[in-house]
Amino acid sequence: MRELVSLVVILSINTLTMGEVFPRVCLADGNTPLELADPCIPFVYRDIMVGTKLTIIVDSNIAEPWSGSLVIADANIGYGVLSARGPQVDEDWSKSHFPAAGNEAVVWWWVESGIEAFDLYTGSTGIQAGDWFIIDYNAINIGTCDVGFYDHGGPGGMDEPAYYLVFSHVPTRDFNIDTKVDFADFAVFASYWQQGCSEPSWCEGTDLDTNGNVDFDDLMLFADYWLEKTQ
Repeated sequence: MRELVSLVVILSINTLTMGEVFPRVCLADGNTPLELADPCIPFVYRDIMVGTKLTIIVDSNIAEPWSGSLVIADANIGYGVLSARGPQVDEDWSKSHFPAAGNEAVVWWWVESGIEAFDLYTGSTGIQAGDWFIIDYNAINIGTCDVGFYDHGGPGGMDEPAYYLVFSHVPTRDFNIDTKVDFADFAVFASYWQQGCSEPSWCEGTDLDTNGNVDFDDLMLFADYWLEKTQ
């Protein structure tokens, strides 16, 4: 993990000093930024619950043609999922690019063995600085998912990501699956208080540290996400 963080920092610094096209990660509302795990380490984000939906917005302060990709590959597949906004027209996900991306902007989805990706292309005319593309992200399993951000015109081209967006997923506290952590979820939690638990359900997920008992440690873990929404 230490090596990964170091690589992220190095790649991030290089990219930010070279280019003006970059992603920003927000909650599902598309406006509230997702906090970093450490303010000094870019692109490594705080833990989110399984089931949480995020938005990745590709922004620019230039008005020039550009292309890039967002990619989930190899061991990261199965932890997070990228999705675009439709309708899909002639293979273009028409609602995943903003007017500022230009008149002929295109978002293409493709998949092959060990890779799931969206390619992002601005148009050649009508390009403006601002928000260009939006791709949704969903945390689907406990673990870490690295999403590669590629700048096709950068040093890595299509072969190496400019940097990774690193997401860490923890067990959900939304036990009743209504997209928010509130008193209804606390009622589920309280119903298993001090009960013995085992896999696979771990008392409907309330044994958050999976130590076989719902106790104060689990209560503290539950409280960390009090009133948080997954959508």
